[in-house]
Formats: sequence, structure tokens, C-alpha cells
Amino acid sequence: MTELFNIKKGDIISITGAGGKTSLMFHLANTLKKNGTVLIATTTKIFKPEITENNSFIFIYPEEISTLSPQDNFIHIFCPEVVNNKIMSADFEDLNVLRKYFDYILIEADGSANKPLKGWRDNEPNIFPNTTKTIAVVDITALQKEKNETNIHRFELFQKQYFNFNKTIEKNDYIGYINSNIFFNKFSGEQIFFFNKIESLEIFEDFFNIANKISNSQNIYFGSIFKNNFYRFKNITPIVLASGFSKRFSEDKLSYKLKNNKTILEITLENISKIDFKEKLLVGKNNFHLKLSEKFGFKFIENKNPELGQSNSVVLGTLKATLAGYLFIPGDMPFLTKESILKIILEFQKSNQIIVPFINGEKSAPILFPKVYFKDLIALKGDTGGREILKRENFIKCNFKNSTEFFDIDTQNDLKILETLEEQI
Repeated sequence: MTELFNIKKGDIISITGAGGKTSLMFHLANTLKKNGTVLIATTTKIFKPEITENNSFIFIYPEEISTLSPQDNFIHIFCPEVVNNKIMSADFEDLNVLRKYFDYILIEADGSANKPLKGWRDNEPNIFPNTTKTIAVVDITALQKEKNETNIHRFELFQKQYFNFNKTIEKNDYIGYINSNIFFNKFSGEQIFFFNKIESLEIFEDFFNIANKISNSQNIYFGSIFKNNFYRFKNITPIVLASGFSKRFSEDKLSYKLKNNKTILEITLENISKIDFKEKLLVGKNNFHLKLSEKFGFKFIENKNPELGQSNSVVLGTLKATLAGYLFIPGDMPFLTKESILKIILEFQKSNQIIVPFINGEKSAPILFPKVYFKDLIALKGDTGGREILKRENFIKCNFKNSTEFFDIDTQNDLKILETLEEQI
């Protein structure tokens, strides 16, 4: 986990935000104490932890600074003053002296009264000037909860700073809150977002949709301190392949209308668009593809040589994609749900390897390739697409039970099966 945040000896880390600041601070401290001396401090107030069989703390008081001899495998906690079992704020002068004694310093730099959102005072967060990294902790589990004092610290101040008319906490509230950049308060060092409590596919969807709207998106992490899961967020580009000839179908299958009077391609794009992707591409060959691209917000890439096979579509899409992974989705997957797409994306976050759906032991699409395969993808030729890469590279199997979602429409005979499945759309 400390490797994930790229924490090195000499780092001073300030932690801001809400929803796990103190937990993250002690979690990091317990990991870092194995590699050197560790100090915890605060520039706000934190509860003084109790010494138990499961933890080892050394409390440091101002009069002891000049005679310090830090010990490995212990967490040192600076207590300039303790009031009502709370450790009071350390001043910057003491922290400047203490940093000479410790390999790592972790500082809780603002308070939130254990609530996921807060109104910010002008002096918050109080970031120590010699901080090298600031980690902003974000808790999005308040989505859809009522906007009130129970869920928002300094509610009236929050309303003045981030007022929206909605009575519940919505996605746009979080996006505005995060993009205000108040977590870092003019701090110019390395800025990191950590989204905590991402413990289900449903919450991952909320996180994914918010993360795609963050302006400062270079260092985003997510996971669960409770479950000891930490991942670096990697954004992906869905690339819809829609320039085939449908030879076995005897007509353009993507323009075939189902009982709901929508075409196969239209439904496929509609389902993909239920997720807020940062960018999404469609590789097509005619005006029908172009108009649907515009309708659903896809960037249209014209395939002027569709006779070169599926690989040419893969190459064209890869060349235009700008993010960390490429999710290749055939245009004839009208039953593919957003939940299955998100499951594939989540697996990619965990491993940064090729992710391949498997249904009843058989490979299927869509397939997600990390950006490290860029050169391999643009070198493809013929009608095999990315399957050639799978023959020689390791990949992660993502297992699914519902074969209906991955139904492959190739022939007119498939329409008979399709008609029995349409009611599920």
C-alpha cells in the first residue's frame, strides 16, 4: 500500500478530507514502521489512542523533543497538549524540529466530526509547509442521503459554499465539492485523492462516475481501509466496433430493429452510455453509425477500409484512445448490462492485465487491454482482432453466469433465439 502511494523515507504526508483520515493515517503508520521511524501528529485535533496488545505507541511531549531517540517498529505520537482525551494541534516550529528525527511523518490536517462532507473554514486544511504529499480522503457513501447536520459537518457553511437546490446529496454535489480543490489549500506538492469505503460494485459505479468528472485526475486511488484494499484508478476508453460486413447475417445486423423499434447498435450504445465514461469511441463506416455516435456522445472514427477486417477497426480505435485501457465492445451486444461492463473494469483496476469475460468456460467479448499493449494492438492485421494477442499473453478470467448478455448475433437463425430474449432488454 505504501508502494502504491510511492511513499519514501523523508516524506511528510498531510491527510485531509473525511471518511477515514485517522484510520488511513494509522494504517500507513503500521506499514511504514517496519521500514523506519514513524511520527504521527495533527494540526487540528484527534483522539488520543489507547495502548493495547495489538498496537505499540510512544507518546512524545514537548519537553522530550530535545532528548528524542526514536525506535523502530513503534508509532510515535506527538502530544503538544491533551484536552478531554484529544491531542491538540502541533505548531509548525515543533514539527520542523521533529522532522529531523523521523523517516516518515504523518499529519492529520483537518477535522470533519466523523461526517463525509463539511463546510470549510478559511484556515482549513492546516497543511504543514514542509509536507511532501497531501492525501485527500473522500467518502461517497453519503450519496442519496439527506442534506442536513447529520451528514454534513458545518451544514450551513457547506450550503453557502456548495449550494445546490436538491435536498439530497447527489453526484454533482460531490463533483463540485472535489473540484473546488479545497482539500489542498494552495499546497503545491504531490496531491492524491483516496476514495475510501468502495466495497461493492454499486459503490464502485458511483466512484467511477465521479472520478471521471474530477479535473485533478492524475493521482486517484480507491479501495477500503477496512478491507485493506488499495488500488490506483486507471481510466478506460470503450471502443465500439461497428464496421463489419455482417456477411453471415446477409444484411447489416447492427441496423436491424428489435421489437422495441430500436436497432441493435442503438441499444448497445444506450447501455454503454449508462456509465459516465471520460471518452468513448465508435469505429464505423457509414452515416447510420455517425448519427448514432452523435446521439450518444461517442467520438466517431470512420473506417475507410473495412475490408481489411476487424483488426483494422481495433487499430483505428487504439490510435484515437487516450486513457489507460481499451475496452473493445462489438456493436452487436444489446443485452450487455452496465453492471457487467463495470465488473470487467473493476477487475482491470485490481490487476492492470488483460481482462477476458468467460461464460461457461468459453471466452467472450468485450475484452479490456491495458495501454501497455498499444504497440501490439496497432500491429494487428486481418480479421482476428485482439484474439491473436490472447494466444501469447497472460490474461485474467472474469467469470459470468448469464450467457444472455453475451449472446452473439451472427446469422439470421440467431434472430429466432434473439426474439425469445428481447423481453429482457
